[in-house]
Formats: sequence, structure tokens, C-alpha cells
Amino acid sequence: MITIKNLYKNFGTKNILNGINLTIKDGEKVVIIGSSGSGKSTLLRCINQLEIPTSGEVWFGNKLLTKLDPYLHDDLIKSSNTFKKLGTSNLTEKNIIEVIKAGNMLKPKKEGNDFKRLLQGYNKEYHLSIDLARQKIGMCFQHFNLFNNLTIIDNLTLAPIELKLMTKEEALNKASELLKRIGLYDKKDSYPSKLSGGQKQRVAIIRSLCMNPEVMLFDEPTSALDPEMVGEVLELMKELAILGMTMVVVTHEMGFAREFADRVIFMDEGKIVEEGTPEEIFNNPKNDRTREFLSKVL
Repeated sequence: MITIKNLYKNFGTKNILNGINLTIKDGEKVVIIGSSGSGKSTLLRCINQLEIPTSGEVWFGNKLLTKLDPYLHDDLIKSSNTFKKLGTSNLTEKNIIEVIKAGNMLKPKKEGNDFKRLLQGYNKEYHLSIDLARQKIGMCFQHFNLFNNLTIIDNLTLAPIELKLMTKEEALNKASELLKRIGLYDKKDSYPSKLSGGQKQRVAIIRSLCMNPEVMLFDEPTSALDPEMVGEVLELMKELAILGMTMVVVTHEMGFAREFADRVIFMDEGKIVEEGTPEEIFNNPKNDRTREFLSKVL
């Protein structure tokens, strides 16, 4: 479903993601935990292209969401002028490729027409536009991001109608069905300011569902809620899991992670330090940093 290859993200001289490699399977529920600043939210934002990675790739099925990273494709490297020049040395083909990667030596404007044509061919065959990607990958944020000047029903129907994914009637029917499912149909003509935090977050989740996404990303969806409102949001997420939705969740709710996840990933300093089933991570963590983190939060 989603494949992340050697993903890096820098803000100036600060490294936020440091070589993330991760595969998320169709229907899998992946929970990402870690301390603040460990790169969890940035990883989600790179998947949804709200942040552009510094290097590396994110694939959705067989489509590329990010720019092509030539250092991840040996056939591209071998078509470059840099490779051909180094080919006159005594190095093996494998060693030449390693040298080019280690030295970050490719300069696209100088690598010749073969390199350029191959690069264009990759992008033409595999690239998926951001607009299409965001239709397939929904995202729920910490702070709801509802339009305060629109009613709840208009918040839900705006995107599918504007993007011509549905007729107005189809969008209204879909939104009404989802509002009934979460028990908020009577609020359809209300404005967000009239809803509680838990109600706003549930509306924000079903707003993404109105786009019929194949994957849902959740960035600490309960962190802005009062404690008594957390449960109703987590229950909706559990319902989505039962329906088979592929989900990636960043959360500080350890009890929810233990109960909900197929796989738990612990991140620290922009790296995946440890991953496994909830039982493996919470009951028998192997990494010292994982154990230290869990001892503080459990």
C-alpha cells in the first residue's frame, strides 16, 4: 500500500527524518509512538506531501508520491555521465555505484541525455499528482481544521463537489450517512463553533471519509481534546479499523495503541528505533531507548 524508502527531511541544518524505511500493508493499522520532536508528525506530513522530503521516496502502490530519488535506482545511476567517467577506473560496477551514492555525485544537468530521458520516463510512468494523492490518502489533524464560516454539512460536501468527485446530491447523501453513523446528523446545519471538541474531531474524520480515501493518517487526533472527549474519537477510529481501513496513527494514547494496532513503531531522533506487535513493544521492548520512553509514559 505505502512504501517509504530512505526518507530524509531537513529544516535548514536540522535533520528531522534520518533514513526512514517503512512498508504499510493494505488494511494494516500502524501506530507511531515516540517523544515530541522525534519526527512522527513530519513523517505523516511527508506521506501526504504537506512537507516535501529532502531525499528518498514515498510510493502509494505502484505510484510515486514524491520526486524520484535517482540514488535509489541503480539503472539511473548507470546511465549517467558520472558513472561512465568512473567506469574507466579499476572499480567494479557495484563499487562505482556505491562511490556515487556516498559522494552524492550526480548533477542532473551534467549527466547526459540518456540520464535525462530515463528520468523523464520514470516520472511519466510512476508519478501521482498531489491532488490525486490527497483524494486517496485522508488526513486528520490535531486541531480539526474545519471551516468556521461553513455549516457542518457544507464542510463535508465542499471538497467532493468542488473536485467533481460527486454530484451535489451524492455528496449530501454520503455526508448525511456518515453524520448519522456518528450520531451527529442533528448538527448538520450547525456551525463548528456550536460543537464540542470531540464532536469537531469526529466531523473532521468523516470529512476525510467523504473523499472515499484508501488510507487515513491521524496526527495526534486526541491531543487537543479534554479527557472526557477522547473516548468518542477513539471509538470512531476503532469502527474504521473494523471496516478494514488502512490507518497510520501518531498518538500519545498508549492504551489505545496497545489495543488498536497491528504494529507499533517507536521513533527517536528521526529514526525508526524499534517496531513490532503491541505485545512485543509494550511487554518486551528490545531497545534501551524504547524501554526508557515507555517507563516514563506508562
